[in-house]
Amino acid sequence: MKSSFHYLKQLVKGTRSAAVLDDCFPNLLTGFRVAEYNWYLERFPKLKIYSSNSDFISVHAEYAKIYPQYADRVIYYDESCLKDCGFVYVNFLNNAYKFLPALTIRRIPFFFTLYPGGGFGLNDPESDAKLNLVLNSPLLCGVIATQSVTLHYLKSKNCKVPVYDIYGGAMNPIYFESDNINQEITRPSSALSICFVADKYMPHGANKGYPQFIEVIKHLVREFPDLLISVVGGFSSEDYPIDDKTIKNIVFKGFLFTTELKDFFMTQDLIISPNLPFLLTKGNFDGFPTGCCIEASLCGVAVVCSDELKLNRYYTNGIDMIICEPKPESIIKVVLDLIRNPNLLKKIGDSGKKVSQVVFDPKRQLDARADLLEKYANMYHVKLQARPFFRSFFRVCL
Repeated sequence: MKSSFHYLKQLVKGTRSAAVLDDCFPNLLTGFRVAEYNWYLERFPKLKIYSSNSDFISVHAEYAKIYPQYADRVIYYDESCLKDCGFVYVNFLNNAYKFLPALTIRRIPFFFTLYPGGGFGLNDPESDAKLNLVLNSPLLCGVIATQSVTLHYLKSKNCKVPVYDIYGGAMNPIYFESDNINQEITRPSSALSICFVADKYMPHGANKGYPQFIEVIKHLVREFPDLLISVVGGFSSEDYPIDDKTIKNIVFKGFLFTTELKDFFMTQDLIISPNLPFLLTKGNFDGFPTGCCIEASLCGVAVVCSDELKLNRYYTNGIDMIICEPKPESIIKVVLDLIRNPNLLKKIGDSGKKVSQVVFDPKRQLDARADLLEKYANMYHVKLQARPFFRSFFRVCL
């Protein structure tokens, strides 16, 4: 029997275009997409991104103000965009599933990253139905897995295409600029600054551990009434009960763009992220660390977080970050130790920053993905005409 690769190569003749398909980009609030897709647009001058974002005109206008050099290659999606397309890349299971019918009709090979979330859950019937359909498509070339549990899950599904282990995700290169690497946290006062950063996907932000965070803060302010508490994301004082004494310490900052978020993190000492899997949907889980924790760590903020699925690979507990159970009593204990030992707090922040700078270096994360896009595009006679970049490395796991 001929391989799916051989079959697909017969379908794609001549030089055709390559594209990224997405349902959210170019919304600037999705920082990791902006980081990843801008990297591809810079590296591959002929690449285009087609977006089905329902608010495309508005978000594209904002994106174009900041990235005018790429704006004309970010286009609203309809199926006619695929007329001359010979290869496609997508992020998330929902996107792969959504665009699969159009790709199938036009016989366009594709490659995708199976991030946590975005329709992917463990042992969830709805997710499994989508995943099985995508994995069994003869048009699928390969999959990037970003977490250990994803690698094992794909193996259990008898995935027939190569699976590439690229741990983590895309971080905006601004976190790696020389001034950020050497810059120290600039506190607005001598008081300790603690933050919670996440989007609210369900009531109370339960899957992100917002109720636990508030319970921790209620306890801490009794002993340390000068603590500065910030909440970033889609939260307000109405999302979870907060007593009158505690509310005086909390500032709700709403959503922040990446540049604003970086500046914010440069004023913070500690981020608390007590994530809980399987609450948003039956099999839903977050990657480790969350994107917000990575961005905080890259700014030297000490991280206190949970890891219920044991996804950690590179951080040493108690040295690079604090990993604890997502229970208020557990978090309170470790945070009190850090408040009372500011030297340890700073050491953890500084050490975590060094690890994060290596693990999430754009050359390691983004160029590795771009190498794969170029590899498969070339396989199907799609010329991306890449600009010269340093060679990066990836590993085939399955």
